[in-house]
Amino acid sequence: MANKRRRSGNSSLIAVFLILMVVLVVAIVLIVTSLSRPNSPINMDGSPAPSDVIDNTPESSPTPQPTPTPVPLPDPSNVADTDPDKFGLRYDLELDGVSITDYTSSYRSYFGDPRNFSAIEGVTTFRGNNFRDDATYGSAGKVENKKLQLMWTTEIPGSIAKSGGSGSWFGCGWTGQPLIVRWEERVKQIMNLYDSAKATEDFTEVVYATENSRISFLDLHTRKLTRDNIDGKFTFKGAGSIDPRGYPLLYVGAGDAGPNGAAGNYIFSLIDGTKLYEYGTNDSYSLRRFKGFDGATLVHAESDSVTYPSETGIIYRFKLNTEFDIDAGTISVSPSDMLKWRYTTERTRQGGNAAYWLGTETSLIMWRNFMYFADNAGNLFCMNSDTMEVVWMQDILDDTNCTPIFEIDESTGEAYIYTGTSAHWTADSNEIARIPFWKINALTGEIVWKDEGYRCTRTNVSGGVQASPALGKNNVSDLVFVSYALTVDTDTRGTLVAYDKYTHEKVWVKNLHGYSYSSPIVMYDDDGNGYIVTCDSAGYMYLFDARTGKTLDKLELEGNFEASPAAFNDMIVIGTRASKIYGVKLG
Repeated sequence: MANKRRRSGNSSLIAVFLILMVVLVVAIVLIVTSLSRPNSPINMDGSPAPSDVIDNTPESSPTPQPTPTPVPLPDPSNVADTDPDKFGLRYDLELDGVSITDYTSSYRSYFGDPRNFSAIEGVTTFRGNNFRDDATYGSAGKVENKKLQLMWTTEIPGSIAKSGGSGSWFGCGWTGQPLIVRWEERVKQIMNLYDSAKATEDFTEVVYATENSRISFLDLHTRKLTRDNIDGKFTFKGAGSIDPRGYPLLYVGAGDAGPNGAAGNYIFSLIDGTKLYEYGTNDSYSLRRFKGFDGATLVHAESDSVTYPSETGIIYRFKLNTEFDIDAGTISVSPSDMLKWRYTTERTRQGGNAAYWLGTETSLIMWRNFMYFADNAGNLFCMNSDTMEVVWMQDILDDTNCTPIFEIDESTGEAYIYTGTSAHWTADSNEIARIPFWKINALTGEIVWKDEGYRCTRTNVSGGVQASPALGKNNVSDLVFVSYALTVDTDTRGTLVAYDKYTHEKVWVKNLHGYSYSSPIVMYDDDGNGYIVTCDSAGYMYLFDARTGKTLDKLELEGNFEASPAAFNDMIVIGTRASKIYGVKLG
């Protein structure tokens, strides 16, 4: 009996040993398999992207897979040619009105994948997100007939006097992009929308800040007014932003002073249309006399904060301290931690007619905790938002009015900026400047390539790259689309170029009927085919095949298209200086 018990015990030990050996063999196989795999691709925020490998394992018995190690992305840093000291950079900081020498943020504004920028459906800021690379939302569908169909037109009456000299602001000007949102149902019901709008299923609203000082609200599909206008009392040239959290907040800045005083930057409640906050107005911290706020505000959802570079030469950064009670139907902001950063460079300190302007008219790009912007003095900046230290600078020669675009190559982790300039400081005695287009390494500031572009004039109005470029995706992911305005060596003075983004070869070139300040957009059908929609100063809206440049259709409408379009699925919205807003359907 004792021998039997001993044999039974030995058998148990053997069984346990065999189980342990099987587990060990499986573990070794899994480790070897994982080591033999290539590195996983990365998302734009540095996390692993989903694998493209097809898994044929039956759903009933999935094979466990090890979690891949994220591929680290380096932080931006300068090289000798992009060291800020080379540019004679000097800057000052002020926190809550007190001068400081060093800054470490008490909160972190970390921006990731632009596809996750907004929690609501639509185009909520200029060029759509924190990369400023897409002013469209959704798919255009099948696009069977490849035509543009005018669905509706509406008027935006009124004007407001300019601050200097004679004349008035009216209509929709540069950059003038509409915002288009499909509100969450509970938010929709607490806003001051008309009853007809509240009752509309899948209600989608166009929010349009215009140069006549009015902020207009329209139904995307019917053009009917959806609520009373907001009289902002100042001209609005920029697009503004809707809070990406889906909160009923509108951020918009005045482009010029006027009969109602100095320009500022504003936050409006979209529950009742009241102004909740104003900043930047007659700011004595500014080193520039002119005050303008054309760029679109960038809101960071998680930290409840705002970062905003202005044409005053100041970057504003602050906490919103938003209180939103959807049950009570109330919203408020109580900004704190108001940080101001101002700067000069060797160029801006020259004095007299040789002094370049301070400040920026472009909209801010943010990736992780790094912000990118171009200024009026021919500089492109990369800055750490946690410390407000400038990481690198690049000389792009001239005043920048277009908003650059940011790109992450998900296969390599490399990051790039695409940008052009206007014709200003580099113009010769005949008011003509050679305007290049740039691809720049966003990690170091080094020039990847520079295309010589076109000769443009600054007679009467400034030419060059005034429109923001568009970066292709899907079947045109190798292309970037750039509009040159007031080109002197073409008959029509408006040129749209499709560049190969790797070689800067001109894949196709189209001469428009007029020059274009209006930024092109790329819309895609359900099969991923791209279509360029762009507009010009002669009042034409064009539809091009994005791959070939073939003209598919064009509409002759009324007025100069300075403003830029936005699109929601197959619907395009854009306004003109002739005080018209158009709704156009693709396909």
